[in-house]
Amino acid sequence: MVAPRPAEYYQERSQHFLNLIDAMLDLGELELACEVLWGASAHAIKAVAQRKGWAHGSHDRLRATVIRLIDEGAPPHLNGQYMVTATFHVGFYGDWMFNADNIRAGKVLVAQFSQTLAALP
Repeated sequence: MVAPRPAEYYQERSQHFLNLIDAMLDLGELELACEVLWGASAHAIKAVAQRKGWAHGSHDRLRATVIRLIDEGAPPHLNGQYMVTATFHVGFYGDWMFNADNIRAGKVLVAQFSQTLAALP
């Protein structure tokens, strides 16, 4: 088993992934941009879970983290943000018709989601 990384690592990777999106779109890599958006979202969740000492090694645990955060007083809109960001994971498989404009809009949503998570105690 790999030792967990510090919370700062996950937060930095989340921002790094967000910074890659525009270049991917310039290359026409829509599926990859979708997956990287999901990665940015997942790493933002992992950062807060790691700070709290919670498990975060699966998609189900990431979703459970969001629900647990809301149960502990995080803004209820966090769940809606999570649901939107999670749709980008599906975009990697080409099952959804994402275009560059809605991926750019998704980048803004994922950045907001990440900021909300980073501000939590």
